[in-house]
This record gives sequence, structure tokens and C-alpha cells, in this order.
Amino acid sequence: MIVVGLGKAGCRIANAFSKFPQYKTYGIDADEDADITIKKRDDHEGYDANFPDLKRKLKFKNEEVLVVVSGAARISGGVLRLMGQIKDNSLTVIYIQPDLTLMSETQKVQERIVRSVLQEYARSGAIERIYLIDNLSIERSIGDVSIVGYYDTLNQAIVNTIHMINVFENSEPVIGNFITPNHIARIATVGVVMMGDEEVEEKENWFYGLTSPRDVVYYYGIGSEDLENDGTLFRKINRFVKSKVEEGLNVSYGVFETSYEQKYCYCIKHSSVVQSYDETPDDQNIG
Repeated sequence: MIVVGLGKAGCRIANAFSKFPQYKTYGIDADEDADITIKKRDDHEGYDANFPDLKRKLKFKNEEVLVVVSGAARISGGVLRLMGQIKDNSLTVIYIQPDLTLMSETQKVQERIVRSVLQEYARSGAIERIYLIDNLSIERSIGDVSIVGYYDTLNQAIVNTIHMINVFENSEPVIGNFITPNHIARIATVGVVMMGDEEVEEKENWFYGLTSPRDVVYYYGIGSEDLENDGTLFRKINRFVKSKVEEGLNVSYGVFETSYEQKYCYCIKHSSVVQSYDETPDDQNIG
């Protein structure tokens, strides 16, 4: 899979993906440290109107491509131009929603436009999927995060979660009942469920407060020893998954064998509804 990061946050997340051998990464920014440096512009409109032709540097076709962009960056104004240049690939977007509290009104409007347009692209099928990620939700999920390395910690949580979901989606489960998400439910987020030795906690930590979900999938990573010897595990997982079933929501899961001693669970939620920040619940960790 290819990862293309746009802007400072996008480049950092792409770099975090590069630690896994499954990804080839590119970082695009006005910063000289980027893999591909472009001319700095003053605003969103400048990047949209003057985004350079990068086809000779992004020479790949018929690949699965993750495009990573943050709504806080002025350079996000060029994301549609970038996607147009790599459209001969299967595109998925990771959109990082910043903390809007301290942004100017102009920045808020620009962020809302980019977020809304990318979601409409997903709904239309122009891109395969968009992952909505909210930094504040990740922080609440992780707990206390020090100032030094703050964004590195959040970025690593994003990358680890999406990477493991990619791994599981390309692996055969030991057991499961996967339901294919509705083809129009292309707006998504991810999260984690902490699993203790005694029981599965009945609360997910979602990375965005996605409204009107249609499909939820749980990916359980379980060590071989527990799979062989824990006679209560399947009952606990089954009870937890069933507790999430409600009218209009498809819930499915898969259990995968891992080499780790610790049990863990990643999850993904899909919606067909364009998400508005105003609709996002205050407590975005509600399962």
C-alpha cells in the first residue's frame, strides 16, 4: 500500500507508516524536509489554484493509496488537486480533524469545506473510504499525553490502529461473521476496545464521534495460547458483540491469531451520512 501525506501532519503520519514494511510513503509539504517540496502559498485558495503537477514524482497506478491530510493545514486546499493527479488508483483518505476551538473563523470555514467535500467524494464513490479522526477523541482514548512528543503519540495511535485493521482485512480469521458494509457507507472512523484478563470492557474508544452508523466491525487479535486454552473467551466476545446490535445497525466481528500475549481489539464504524462537527457528541468515546 502507498501512503501520501499532505502537509506537516500528513507527512508525520506517512513517516510513521514507513516503519512497517507493507507501505511505501511520500510526504508533500512546503517544508524543505518533505520528500516532495512544493512552493508555499498564503492560503487555501492559493494551494487550490496553484498546486503543482506531481505526476512525474508520484508514478504509480492501480495501487491502494492512503492520502493523509489535516484540516488545520492551509495546504489542505490542494488535496483535491493532488487526488486528481493520482486518480488511477484506489484512494482512501485519512482526514485529521483539528481542535477547532482556537482556530479563526476563516480557518473553521476552510476546515469545514475540506471535510465536507472529501466526505461527498466518498459518498459518490470517487474514493473508496474516508476515515475521520479527531485528535481530541484520541487524546481521551489514550489518557494523559505529555507535551513533548504529543503529536507523535497521537499519530502512532492512528497508524497502529489503521495498520492492524489493514492486516486483519487481508487475513483469514479463526472464527467470525463478517458482514460486507453497505456500499454507500463509505464515511468511517476507527477505535479500540481494551480487553482485560477477566472480561471485555463494554465501552469502545472511538477516534471520532460518528453519527448515524450503519455498520460496525470488531477485529480481535488473540494469542495462540488463549485461543487454545481459554474456554470462556468465545462466550465473552460473542456476548459483547451481541450487546452492540441495534435496529438498522449491522454488527460483525472476526477473531485472528496473533503472536502477542496481550489480547486486543480494533474496530471500525461506517456511515453514509456526511458528518458535521456541530452534530458530534461532546463525549466522543460513547460506544
